[in-house]
Amino acid sequence: MSQVLQYTLPEHLAARQAARRREWSIQLVAALVAVVTLTTAGLLVDPINKIRKERQLVTNPDSLGTLPPDIALVGKLGTFRALAIDWAFIRAERLKEEGKNYEALELHKTICALAPRFPKVWAYAAWNMAYNISVGQFTPEARWKWVRNGLEILRDQGIRYNPRSVTLYKELAWIYWHKIGDFLDDEHMNYKRALAVDMERVLGPPPIALTEDEYFAWFRKIVDAPRDLTALIKTDPDVGELVDRLDDVQLGPDLTLLEFVARHLRPEIRPENLVAEEREPDSLRARRLKLVRDPDNAGALDRLLAAVRSKVLREDMKFKLDYMYKLMVEQYGPLDWRNAFSHSLYWSSYGDETCRGYANVDAADAMNTARYVFFSLNNLINRGRITLYPDFDDPFSSYLDMTADTRFIPYLYETYMRLGREQFKDDPRYVEGTPGPQYLTGFVTAMHNWIQLLYLEGGENNRELAENFFAWLRKNNPHPDGSTQGQYLGTIDAFVMDEILDQLQTYRAATAVIRSFVQRALKQFALGQTEPGLNSMVLARKCYEFWMIDTRRDINDRRKLQPPKVIFRDEVASFMQDRNVDPLFKARLWAWLPLEFRRMTWDRLAAYFEELCAAQEPAWSVRLAFPEPAGMDAFRQEGLELEYRAPARRQDVELGKTHRD
Repeated sequence: MSQVLQYTLPEHLAARQAARRREWSIQLVAALVAVVTLTTAGLLVDPINKIRKERQLVTNPDSLGTLPPDIALVGKLGTFRALAIDWAFIRAERLKEEGKNYEALELHKTICALAPRFPKVWAYAAWNMAYNISVGQFTPEARWKWVRNGLEILRDQGIRYNPRSVTLYKELAWIYWHKIGDFLDDEHMNYKRALAVDMERVLGPPPIALTEDEYFAWFRKIVDAPRDLTALIKTDPDVGELVDRLDDVQLGPDLTLLEFVARHLRPEIRPENLVAEEREPDSLRARRLKLVRDPDNAGALDRLLAAVRSKVLREDMKFKLDYMYKLMVEQYGPLDWRNAFSHSLYWSSYGDETCRGYANVDAADAMNTARYVFFSLNNLINRGRITLYPDFDDPFSSYLDMTADTRFIPYLYETYMRLGREQFKDDPRYVEGTPGPQYLTGFVTAMHNWIQLLYLEGGENNRELAENFFAWLRKNNPHPDGSTQGQYLGTIDAFVMDEILDQLQTYRAATAVIRSFVQRALKQFALGQTEPGLNSMVLARKCYEFWMIDTRRDINDRRKLQPPKVIFRDEVASFMQDRNVDPLFKARLWAWLPLEFRRMTWDRLAAYFEELCAAQEPAWSVRLAFPEPAGMDAFRQEGLELEYRAPARRQDVELGKTHRD
């Protein structure tokens, strides 16, 4: 029987063999883990891509359509994009310092194309154009161009690629609110004029509406208009025929038509009404006017204009029409889109609503975007009523005036209450019917301003609203010890008038305050605001009587003011000769003035009216624009003299002695 040999493997070889077995086991487990991991990763691709799109971490061609070639190409550069961006930033800053603005602009566009999903590059490019480059220009045209470049790169491109970036909405609202709406820039009035003219070119002048519902109905036509202009022209026979006839007079269904209509179909005194006759009845302008003013074309023209305005607002200005309408009807009232604060209100509100619940890099931007709602509404109250006579050929020569618009006061009140309830309802300090502890100080300050504006404007409804606010302050803004503050214990008349009358401390101050109320009244009359104008006259009279109380014993008339009629007459003459007032408003005021005051100022202004009418293009007829008041010959014969004359010397007063009654 053979014997089996026993061999013991050396220790080092046994260790090597065991190690090999462990390696195979590890590799097998690793392979299994890799298979499971890859399979799981594959299953998560779709959910992850969905999250990336929702949180705007990737450009979404599905929502943007076909990507431009530059954006599509840079996506293939990989990590080299970082180097390209660094180089482009350095080069752009150097070009800006050298004054090569257009080359810098192109580099900024390249930077944005290299990082289209990084909102900060869009925000920086817009800021650089609207602020840094614009202030280096020397004409209003050049400065406005760069401000517009900043707006458009955000509105047309940045937000397109980052539709849920609250940072970009905040920057866009800021430029409208601060750069255009506020007073920082030396050319801010020209920016306001240019924006107002651009919007009136598209929308036409706002309608003469007695109620907010009438205003909403006017804008609703644009919202409800067909969104496919070409289809409307094909399917509506009357519109199609009108478009063909407009083409014969070189007007297309575009901005050329909108501008012509905005020039000539204004619901107020028009220059054409003041010209004696049409100089060239067969001119292109005359044929256009005949076509757009033909009553038979009114319905088709109305439908066509609504569709063209809809297209321009949606495609060129990137507005969401349904949201514009919702913003007015449901939240903030009859917004005038010629006002920069309406734009800042729109973009801040839209950005806040669109980005709510999504990831935002900068939480402070989200907070500031919401705060612009308050800022914009507050400025609409103080400067929301636009008076514009546009010069479409030279927008910077347009007449623009901005005054208080008390219609927005209830909307800001409701906004304070709504946002206060949303943000502070769980705060133990919150009291129902107040804006919350964080907003209370600003709210009280604003309410003081509202009461004064409502009181000064006058009217039964304004008075009632002011009384309600005054009662709210009496109840909800007590003294620190809990008692009612002294300023709220009297009447609302005392609350407002005491502050005004306190200014009447000197002859110079009294004169300035009284004349400012008269000037305010004249402006309101020229705008057709009869009731506010009459209230301003009442306030001027109150201030006059308050000052004259202390002059009854003023024997030498040292502190006496001229009679009210004389003050009013002089202010009428000053208003008519003010170069900053549009001639159309002067014509409207002249038509409104009572006969007595037209007689009192005619001889002083007749020669000026001749020059003013001759300077218009085409020249106006003085007989139509500023007709001579009836009965001037008899008025002159009366020799009515209203000015105070030097008082006659008192016979019972000796030189060097003080007279005592």
